[in-house]
Amino acid sequence: LDSVGIFPKNIKPDVVLLTQSPKINLDRMLLSLKPKIVIADGSNYKSLLTQWERSCKKQKIPFHATAEKGFYKLN
Repeated sequence: LDSVGIFPKNIKPDVVLLTQSPKINLDRMLLSLKPKIVIADGSNYKSLLTQWERSCKKQKIPFHATAEKGFYKLN
């Protein structure tokens, strides 16, 4: 998802990548898409990373912020 913040509701992705600080309700998106992991790249605001991490913890979905933890390798 990029800064536009529009996501299709009829897909079930394994990975959601957040980039350019999208203006979305992450809780609603997580309930709708049910991804296995959420990854936020370094282009996002730090304040949003904190909110997103809380949302992911609440729904027991792993969260990875590349700005804090470095790259994420997809297998």
